[in-house]
Amino acid sequence: MLIPLLSLAYAGVVLYNVFVVNGTPYNTLYALHPICACLFIVFATLGMSAAQGIRGKVAQSMHTKEPYITRHAIYNWLALFSLAGASATIYLNKERNSRPHFATYHGITGGLSGAFFVGNVLGGASMNALPSLSKYLRFHRLNGYLIYSALLAAHGTAVWRGYAGFAVKTAADSGSSGRIQDLVALYGRHALVALLGLIWLSTTARMKLSLLPGGGGGDKKVKAQ
Repeated sequence: MLIPLLSLAYAGVVLYNVFVVNGTPYNTLYALHPICACLFIVFATLGMSAAQGIRGKVAQSMHTKEPYITRHAIYNWLALFSLAGASATIYLNKERNSRPHFATYHGITGGLSGAFFVGNVLGGASMNALPSLSKYLRFHRLNGYLIYSALLAAHGTAVWRGYAGFAVKTAADSGSSGRIQDLVALYGRHALVALLGLIWLSTTARMKLSLLPGGGGGDKKVKAQ
């Protein structure tokens, strides 16, 4: 549960900084975007963690796998609904304010990774419905790792651009007095990006190459993980 807790800590810091420290109004359309985006990363992390839990004795039979597969699917669908909320709110907000879409690295990486996430979730659902598609399970896993990495990167671009509320100027540029509040404001984005990196490293460290395309392990023909 360490990795999901890290994602929850990340989401908590972002939302606290956006709404409490920076005073972003709750009753605006834009306010729903960071909320849904943070829910998205938390549910996606829980889904990844559930899939990675299918190891050892758990992986020996369909009976022991089933609860993990079910949780994996539920968390991914919750992530999908959160993604829909984040996408719809930022799209409508930009339309209302006549601002261009996909004009930043965050917009581009978020849009592309979100689209691929939708495709991979639908692919996993198809493998559950049609067992004959389980031959593509290894690619589903590989796509999951790649897309999850892209999702973390998309959040990283948002943090780095200042969308998480932290300052983007250096201490010298801003004339910081060196107080704790100033240091947090100026270097908070570095800490958050580092936290995203830690989540990525912790997740990929648990990746089993034998379960990916080209790996030596064999997959039993059961429902998709």
